[in-house]
Amino acid sequence: MTAVLLRLAAAAVLSGTAAAMAATPMDLELPRLDGQAFFRLSAVQSGPVVINFWDTECPPCAREMPLLDRFARSHPDALVVGISLAPRARTSDFLDERPVGYLQLLGPSEPRGLLRRFRDPAGALPHTVVLRQDHSLCATRTAEVSREWLDAALLRCRSAGNDNADVK
Repeated sequence: MTAVLLRLAAAAVLSGTAAAMAATPMDLELPRLDGQAFFRLSAVQSGPVVINFWDTECPPCAREMPLLDRFARSHPDALVVGISLAPRARTSDFLDERPVGYLQLLGPSEPRGLLRRFRDPAGALPHTVVLRQDHSLCATRTAEVSREWLDAALLRCRSAGNDNADVK
């Protein structure tokens, strides 16, 4: 009985921690792939933000990129950002063959800390997060996204007074 109570207490603490993490505005500063400048998330003042972590050697990542590109064009009020975890040259070559119109950034050479901050402790790819306009975390998915998931996540992240549970 005591073990069950301890597990329940731990789960309550962890869910409170997850809720607090979700309510905290997220930020990052990374170089743009085009080399023009650094991108700082906190400088974005309008609309929700969809961030997709990917790698050139990840087949599901490559499969979802055309969908993310169409989604970005059909939702101009939402910013879609790709963060490549591959080296610059490999990323550039990949995107030369499979161009997309949404913003591409280069992740750090050691991405584990960044992925953990954005709720991907295992470092699995692809990993997509949707942030509310205030940059608090609203939805996460560690798997290939679908149009249905993106639409549901964006709708939920735009709605006022939503809770911090993830759209899975």
